[in-house]
Amino acid sequence: MIVFPQNTFTHINWRYIGRELWAVVAQSLNVARVGRKRQIDEERTSHVDLLHGADAWVDYVDERGIKFCYNATVRVFDNSKKAEMKRISKWACQGQTIVDMYASLGYYSLTFLVSCEAKQVVAIDWNDEILESLIRSAQVNQVDDRLLVIHGDCRRVCPDQTADRVYLGLLPSCRAHWLAACKALKPDGGIIHINEILDMNEKKKEPVKKVEPEKASSVEKKKKAVPEGKEKTSSDKENLPKKKKVLRQKTLPVLSAVQEDSKPETESTSAPPAEPSADQNPAAPEANGTSEEGVEKKKKFTRSASIVEEMENRVLPEIKVWKEYENEGWSRLTNRHQEFAMDCAQSCTRFLNNIHLSDVMYSVTVVNMIRYGEVSKGKEHVVLELLCCQQDASAEHLISKFNSENLKS
Repeated sequence: MIVFPQNTFTHINWRYIGRELWAVVAQSLNVARVGRKRQIDEERTSHVDLLHGADAWVDYVDERGIKFCYNATVRVFDNSKKAEMKRISKWACQGQTIVDMYASLGYYSLTFLVSCEAKQVVAIDWNDEILESLIRSAQVNQVDDRLLVIHGDCRRVCPDQTADRVYLGLLPSCRAHWLAACKALKPDGGIIHINEILDMNEKKKEPVKKVEPEKASSVEKKKKAVPEGKEKTSSDKENLPKKKKVLRQKTLPVLSAVQEDSKPETESTSAPPAEPSADQNPAAPEANGTSEEGVEKKKKFTRSASIVEEMENRVLPEIKVWKEYENEGWSRLTNRHQEFAMDCAQSCTRFLNNIHLSDVMYSVTVVNMIRYGEVSKGKEHVVLELLCCQQDASAEHLISKFNSENLKS
């Protein structure tokens, strides 16, 4: 199949020849199919118009021998990913389960399966036509028995606690899926690869300060005090709103309407009544809401609220930078690169410790940041690699495991 640029054969004179033109072009170039590129849209779909031939299925073999089968009218091969695919192909992933959260044509999924010899790859994408191409490619490369394809949004369908590696290849940003990536890692931890188009001109956002609500005592002090000796007139009392009775206790006792009406309006509530025991009032419901007699009860403090408070008060481990990378590459990064790495690592640390709410703390180590240069003015493509593991685990041992190279590469 030959594909022409979108501005080819667009002159009005070509239209007078009709559809027979494309058969002549195919015959003269000795190809079975002829296509012409269409303007690329935001979703990178329907790039090619098929001008001659039965179908638009294309077989493409890259320099590593990996075969890609895809429908050219749905998606074309993205050559900009070749550099990252070549870097990945050097890794030794035997025995590892890898989650590719944006599978597409299988740029990274097939690389992990064919070149890295991964135990299993979970490929997720919400485009069923793209997944059909990936399945065909896996069958041609004879790795379909180690590929699990899942259709849907990775934030909803990504399996939890299964992956040694999670690869996030979505550009320009996959920030919305960091939490799903942390959930996908095994309880022992693993490594996350995050692609990002970094805006080098973006300024660091100031953290939002938490404003404490004013206490009731301070509010009362601000109220205008009534001078001594000055009593309120009857007209003033009539204009004032009636005070609502507030019974300050966690579970209100069941009161009849007669008992409630019989109490004077100026009932003092400074001292809360004794809380009834289970023997005294077995019929009082414990759930929040309203009792059968219609008496409104104050909501209890739920257990989930105490868990949230505990999570907010936890002291999280500090972000680490791998010693070997700190000496070689970290010091060469700009402040913008380091800010992004720390922001990402801190977010993942918070996610991991909120997911695994236990005595075991999880820490994150910055392992590497690959820079692929500017994709446009002021915007750079980077790949950040983070090791996520339990705090007492040997980070050096795990990093050497994940960074080991494939001897066959």
